[in-house]
Amino acid sequence: MTATILPFLGVIIGALLQYYFTRHLDRQKHHRELRALAYADYLKCVSEHANLKKSRESAEGRELGFRTADAKCRICLYGAPVVVSAFAAFERLGATMGTQEQRAAFTKMVLEMRNDSAYNGHVELTELEAVLLGYEAKAI
Repeated sequence: MTATILPFLGVIIGALLQYYFTRHLDRQKHHRELRALAYADYLKCVSEHANLKKSRESAEGRELGFRTADAKCRICLYGAPVVVSAFAAFERLGATMGTQEQRAAFTKMVLEMRNDSAYNGHVELTELEAVLLGYEAKAI
């Protein structure tokens, strides 16, 4: 009797373990996707703020403000602790690009976002700053 029950229990336990691990990996993947999307949406909004120069009182400016706030909230929910910490440092400085310290905080925040969502190698902070803000950003 035990010779017939043991293989059956093995199959049941194997199926349960497979179900558990598959669900766990799916949740991790979904969370990673939500986190990366929040980072990308925030950076897209920052780019629009910088390039479109919409008035905050205009309909487009208010809509952009809503999307920015939404992305910030999702970063607070899904972002890695190191990203939220870097984000808070940028916000404490005024969340603008007026000074070198603000630009450095923004670049550090983006680097942390990149490190959290991409597994494809190391990028130097100075290279990232040149891509994000331009080579002449230090002269502003």
